[in-house]
Amino acid sequence: MDIALSLIAAITVVAALHVARAFFVPLALALGFHALLRPLVRGLERVRIPTPLGAAIVVLGCLVVGVTAAWSLSGPVAAWVDKAPASFANARAKLSDVARPLDRLTDAAVGRNDAATPGVAPAPPQAPSALLARLLGGATALLLGLAEVIVLLYLMLAGGNLFLRKFGRVLQTSGHGHTARDLLPDTESIVARYLALTAVLNVCLGSAVGLAMWAIGMPDPLVWGLLTFALEFIPYLGGATMVALLLISSLAAFPHVGHALLAPAAYLVLTTLENNVVSSYVYSGRLKLNPLAVIVSISFWWFIWGVAGVFLAVPITATLKALGDQIPRLTPLAELLGE
Repeated sequence: MDIALSLIAAITVVAALHVARAFFVPLALALGFHALLRPLVRGLERVRIPTPLGAAIVVLGCLVVGVTAAWSLSGPVAAWVDKAPASFANARAKLSDVARPLDRLTDAAVGRNDAATPGVAPAPPQAPSALLARLLGGATALLLGLAEVIVLLYLMLAGGNLFLRKFGRVLQTSGHGHTARDLLPDTESIVARYLALTAVLNVCLGSAVGLAMWAIGMPDPLVWGLLTFALEFIPYLGGATMVALLLISSLAAFPHVGHALLAPAAYLVLTTLENNVVSSYVYSGRLKLNPLAVIVSISFWWFIWGVAGVFLAVPITATLKALGDQIPRLTPLAELLGE
């Protein structure tokens, strides 16, 4: 009976997280950035700057840095996007030339004729107006979501430790006061450390990838470094997307397939070194998570919250691991998620 009730409760929670993702995703993102930026607000508090003013300075400073970076990189990114359709078409033509013998063997094996079926017209392409409407709708939703995250982040930072104090009091009334004093700072530091270290590693990896693309003659090396920095926040899926984009763009940029394979190969070499040498040293003793648990967590949160869920998967998993280390009833969860 207890197992059945626990299963029903788990299914209900998962369904609620999925259905109400428009509410939970901005809140989870704001909590993650709060853990990252809270030390900066504390530093301003030490020099007698009021907490609300310090929160405003930190949030506005981050906005200025983000907008400045986006504005300075908008030119190369826009040029790359303008060339992307032609690059994809050229890459598709080259891939078709390579794959044509295999397609003929497949057609012969299944007895299919390459000739078009008489009287059947090809499917019309999607109307540009419909595609533009979808893009504008997605951009509007993204901007509204970012605005909500910024407002929530400022309110959390301006409140100081109010949220943590309230949560600690709730746990104290339920008999977990000592756990709250140990758990909340530990969880916040784990999330902040992970995001900060990941950002530093991604900057280094993005710089290395940009230099490698410049060395092999790949167009727009700055864009590839920027894409590496952004997509590496999404474990596994971001790397797979980078390999696919590099392969398509390099096939369009270089006449020979062998030369075109240098770009994705260089990226794979750099990311392999970063994941197996640099990351293991940097995260050693700080984020001891089971790799299989990380992959399962990424798949789960991708299903629940999409791209935002993939970005939040590792911080959420690390938080659950910290909860399991501090709360005796959740010890099996910590054992499952740990190394």
